[in-house]
Amino acid sequence: MTERHDEHASITVRTATMADEAEIRRVLLELHPDGVDAVTLPHVRQEARTFVATHSDRVVGVAVATLVDYGHEAYGSVEELVVEAQGRGVGTGGSLLDECRRWLEASGAEVVFVSAADDQAAHFYRSSGFVRCTGPWLYWVPNASRRKGEPR
Repeated sequence: MTERHDEHASITVRTATMADEAEIRRVLLELHPDGVDAVTLPHVRQEARTFVATHSDRVVGVAVATLVDYGHEAYGSVEELVVEAQGRGVGTGGSLLDECRRWLEASGAEVVFVSAADDQAAHFYRSSGFVRCTGPWLYWVPNASRRKGEPR
């Protein structure tokens, strides 16, 4: 629980409970004025699956996919996807990605995100049907400002 005290207000932040559901829906109307009837907050469905590709009982590739569904536009992410260097170029990565996408789609994901570490990975994802996006996305790196000597 976090409390904030200043001259204007005293704010407490805590984990939501089922008793908060009506109030959560009321506040979410600010963001979704057309309605939030399907919103299942405060219970968020979060799932993850790890898939492996094997060859002769040896793991040669790994993929980790996550799903977040809070009742309004579920989304998935392929968090990790890696194939051993000597096993690349034969479809293993594509098979892992396909399995991630099948699971995410069956789980209700409306969009799937990936992050490409380099141009080769970006090319792989683009050739698999992904489109580069920027949109409203922003990111934050914990403790980045403190590492640069700036006060928090």
